[in-house]
Amino acid sequence: MSKIKLNARQRGKEKQGLGKEIPAVVYGPNSENINLAIDAKEFNKAYHQAGESTLIELAVENQEPIKVLIHAVQRNPVNDQYIHVDFYQLAMNKKLVVEVELRFTGIEEVEKASQGEVTRNMDVLEVECLPKNLVKEIEVDIRKKLKEIGDVLNAKDIKLPAGLVLVTDPEASIISVQKIKEEIFEEPKKEEAPAAGETEEKKEEVQEGDTKPEGNKKEDKTT
Repeated sequence: MSKIKLNARQRGKEKQGLGKEIPAVVYGPNSENINLAIDAKEFNKAYHQAGESTLIELAVENQEPIKVLIHAVQRNPVNDQYIHVDFYQLAMNKKLVVEVELRFTGIEEVEKASQGEVTRNMDVLEVECLPKNLVKEIEVDIRKKLKEIGDVLNAKDIKLPAGLVLVTDPEASIISVQKIKEEIFEEPKKEEAPAAGETEEKKEEVQEGDTKPEGNKKEDKTT
């Protein structure tokens, strides 16, 4: 993968009024926090390329680029625009533990061949590596391991790129083939028709109930 580069400028404590820029901060174990402003379009492009597990060369004005990871991204819940970004500066000679996304291939073929349903239990693996060996994602072709209902692919079955060491439990179930659950629809129960005798009794009750008592008659007074 080609190097992913991103430009930034150092800013003061302001967080508003940056226009098309996003407020950001970079920090690390051997460096002080630096407040930055980055172009929103440039960051969006870099974020899609790198995710949160690929190195980015961050150039702050005229300084030497530093190696960072996108550590945290905050978005506006209303319009989904970026409102703040955290970068983590890495020590290139120290290993770190990160989560790497899994990209599965062959799902449709497995479901068709097994007549089952592929169920994903985990979408990331936790690995340890040096910064230079970081990858954005790991491709997993499930067709070699999953062939029929009941088959399971565990973490230990995934081939890792060079330099990555598995941290996730090796026996953890990542993806499997399950029997398709059949949905059972129950028809609404029909009301039972009353017996002939009961019908006659109800009619009599209704007729008796409809009989209205006569009111008091007024006397005609003849003068």
